[in-house]
Amino acid sequence: MFISMLADAAAQTAQEASKQPQGSPLMSFMPIIIIMVVFMFFMSRSQKKQQQKRQEMIDHIVKGTKVLLTSGIRGVIDEVKENDFIVEIAPGVRICVVKSGVAEVEVEEAKAEEKK
Repeated sequence: MFISMLADAAAQTAQEASKQPQGSPLMSFMPIIIIMVVFMFFMSRSQKKQQQKRQEMIDHIVKGTKVLLTSGIRGVIDEVKENDFIVEIAPGVRICVVKSGVAEVEVEEAKAEEKK
């Protein structure tokens, strides 16, 4: 008789446990969602910093600046216009390049030449 009472009590406890609300399925994914949001925030923040740095670089280019174009061509800025640059890539050879076509300003070469 004692064993049957224990079995009945265990069965009731199991039934009550199954009746309790389990919570929203969304709540189980909440930590993952929070981590993704934080990750996206930091990614966009660093990307904005890179864009701002690049824009500053392009804004400070003046005539005579040595540049590397995105196509891999090296040249010297001959003229600065509103939306593009005139770049001299060889003596007497000038090309028109949009401002976004400049990959980097070659500062290292200028510093190395100054030290000599």
